[in-house]
Amino acid sequence: MKKGLILSSLSGFLLIFAFAPFSMGYIAWVAFIPLFFALESNAKTLKKAFFLGWARGFIFFTGVTYWVIHSMYFYGGIPFPAAFLIMLLLVFYLSLFGGLFSLFFTLAGKAGWMRFVSLPFFWVFLEYLRGWLLSGFPWVLLGYSQVGYLKIIQIADIFGVWGVSFFVMAVNTLLYLVIKSLRERKDRVALTSAASAVFLFFAVFGYGFFRTKEMDRAVSLWRPIKVFIAQGNIEQSLKWGEKMKLETVDIYRNMSENPASDLIVFPETAMPFYLAYEKELASVVKGIPERSGSYLLTGAPHYDYDMKKHAYNLYNSAFVFNPQGDITGRYDKVHLVPFGEYVPLKKLLFFAEKLTEGVGDFIPGEGPFPVGFNGYSAGVLICYEAIFPEISAGFLNNGANLLVNITNDAWFGKTSAPYQHFDMSVFRAVENRVYLVRAANTGISAFVDPSGRILDKTSLFKREVLKGEVRIKNGQNSFFSGHPRIFPCGASVFSAIMILLAIYRRRKAGV
Repeated sequence: MKKGLILSSLSGFLLIFAFAPFSMGYIAWVAFIPLFFALESNAKTLKKAFFLGWARGFIFFTGVTYWVIHSMYFYGGIPFPAAFLIMLLLVFYLSLFGGLFSLFFTLAGKAGWMRFVSLPFFWVFLEYLRGWLLSGFPWVLLGYSQVGYLKIIQIADIFGVWGVSFFVMAVNTLLYLVIKSLRERKDRVALTSAASAVFLFFAVFGYGFFRTKEMDRAVSLWRPIKVFIAQGNIEQSLKWGEKMKLETVDIYRNMSENPASDLIVFPETAMPFYLAYEKELASVVKGIPERSGSYLLTGAPHYDYDMKKHAYNLYNSAFVFNPQGDITGRYDKVHLVPFGEYVPLKKLLFFAEKLTEGVGDFIPGEGPFPVGFNGYSAGVLICYEAIFPEISAGFLNNGANLLVNITNDAWFGKTSAPYQHFDMSVFRAVENRVYLVRAANTGISAFVDPSGRILDKTSLFKREVLKGEVRIKNGQNSFFSGHPRIFPCGASVFSAIMILLAIYRRRKAGV
């Protein structure tokens, strides 16, 4: 059991380096092999198998979500021991999915073909479940480790990020079968497994090669527009102070003196006040598009009064100003961040505060509905929404032909989280075959093309501007891109069948 724990821990440790900021994505192709050998040699019972998988998950998720401590401690007003405990509880929960994966590995029996066929599907099912359960936390799904490999991630326009996860897990499984078969002198099985891995790799790579060329030809016919991004780099601890309101507006106004663009984009809550109601400050903001002759998209909080509840509803919103300085569109965020925008289970977590200071708990808006500008339509992903594929697809299905991600990653600090968050947003461009404009308060701001190329980006914690050209998508999403849940839902059904089959086989064998 000790050897098994070492191997499973090694598996989790290796996978950390596949993600940002290390971004050694190739490690993900072999990171699960130590876990498989640990389960093969040391998991004599389902209980032991579950524990080894859980241990792997605990090591991995500690390494990629440690930033929760920083956010809770510095910006949530939570004492360090309590912040550490919250992080451990999150990691404990996320590790349960790893335990279920290892449980399935053991249930699947010794038949190599069954593990090859079923393991990648079951992994996709678990990722999908993690992205849905308890409001969802699809952070650092396995497929995101491949963001740096352009040809590999192109399959995301059919299968979503889950398809890339499937590919990486399938390669792990096949390479494990190759090594295992060679050790057992089953040369035919080893050769078949190796050939399958090579075939799968070239199928994915080949699709990516031809798809990028095809997309480049298509994109050259799309209408270009000029976009200006302002990264204000406003300190999170000062952002919501009363004295910072006018200073913040002045910072963005001065940064946008000569935008020379069709669209100016400011980050999430770039205006830390109720833009629709605080007329004096709003008049300064409306002067920005008036002087430049550009449309302006900026984040700001918003509220309205609910006559039925006799209470005010607070929203995390994005506003669109036309060149005449009028507000012509607004989008209210539909998927809120626990602790970032509201505190779940308030009675239980009475000691916790929101990371977003200055206003009360937000409520979700309706949508996702795009906002219009100059005859075009933009789907605005506010912060955390960029990690949910179905929200981006919803925008495109509702008529968007450009994605704009506005975010404030300041409360992540100088941790791995801003890099991971950015990598995940890149996939939304590939899945929907659309340009992505990203404006982040402290970075990373960027332009991303429909194949996932990063055309330009900023550094972290620097006041910078980006000027670039993006193109407006012609046509709507394909059927698969427009319904991103098809593949993971199919994987879930297949996994359920495989589980029932595995249980039947074990009972028949008297195990």
